[in-house]
Amino acid sequence: MFGRRSEQDQKQIRALQAQVRDLESLVLELGGRAGLDRIELARLREDRAGRIASECKRLVADGKYIEAIKVYREHTGAGLKDAKNAIDAYRDQI
Repeated sequence: MFGRRSEQDQKQIRALQAQVRDLESLVLELGGRAGLDRIELARLREDRAGRIASECKRLVADGKYIEAIKVYREHTGAGLKDAKNAIDAYRDQI
């Protein structure tokens, strides 16, 4: 009962995931047309999400970069590449 998803739920999830991928692609294209690279887009997402979460900062300070990327993704909904870029940019500035 709990933890199981019906076929209809799975179909809906896949449709939403496809829609998110399409929107991400559109954001990248529009950002490129506006002269923004992926790193700048990641920074804009970070600013919009309220900066790097304190948990991510602690993980970076402890040298746990992969865990920081995971937490960043959970907090912001960013993709793997954008999350890595954001954490790397944060790490490089401290």
